[in-house]
Amino acid sequence: MLENITLNESNVTASIDAYIHHCLFGYNGVFKCGQQLKCGQQLKCEIINNNLLKIYDGLFINQGRFYRIARFYEEIKLENGVVGQKRYDLIVSHFETDGVNEKHEIKVISGEGETVPQYTDSDTFNGGTVSEMPLYLVEIDGISIKSVKSQFDIIPNLQELIDKMVMYKE
Repeated sequence: MLENITLNESNVTASIDAYIHHCLFGYNGVFKCGQQLKCGQQLKCEIINNNLLKIYDGLFINQGRFYRIARFYEEIKLENGVVGQKRYDLIVSHFETDGVNEKHEIKVISGEGETVPQYTDSDTFNGGTVSEMPLYLVEIDGISIKSVKSQFDIIPNLQELIDKMVMYKE
């Protein structure tokens, strides 16, 4: 069965919108904005203390769904570390759908020991209900945060791509 995708107010659903964006961009990631378009700090992460991080504003895409941290930052609370033990936590963009309703949040998946915790990456276009896009891997040594490493791709803006194509053509 063919489905006509006409972008008018009666046909546009969140899932059709996501299909279009997923086809355009092809992968998940954080957008790099141009100099004229100020759209945040690309989800920059700052350690505040051993239990608190700030993820700053920016635009990102997870399986065709656009999100942004619109205010200045989101606070991310971590569980306490344990003296003498190492742990890895994963901060993810958590998207959940039942086919009609959609929910999005930034979550912490707390690890156990020195293994990176598992996250869910189901195909929400084909019946999957949860997609988690890793944003940061947090290494905790004892009660201290040892490192915070980004896990996402940066999606260049269109002007950058055009400039690269022009340079390649020359």
